[in-house]
Amino acid sequence: MGATTFMIVLFAALAACVAYDLGKRMGHKDSMPEVDRCYRYRRAVDDLDRWCGHESPQARLIAAHLRAVGEGHSLNAGTPMADEPCTVNGLRDQLRRLKA
Repeated sequence: MGATTFMIVLFAALAACVAYDLGKRMGHKDSMPEVDRCYRYRRAVDDLDRWCGHESPQARLIAAHLRAVGEGHSLNAGTPMADEPCTVNGLRDQLRRLKA
């Protein structure tokens, strides 16, 4: 039983190495730079909300919009009623209301 398990694990590791090597040869690259980029955008939105949102309601609205779009949350497509995340047209209406 032990030798059979060892052979299965060895075969799986070999298959993974071959698949990785084929992917590299076909031009696929590691996704770590893209993941790092996503984390940097997320930190920027959080910083905007945390450090600028308490002084500027415009920054809070923009940060909520960016967070909702970036994380795939639902957006209000109609006329915004409050500070809910919405499409760009709704965001413009929200920002216009803040000026008035």
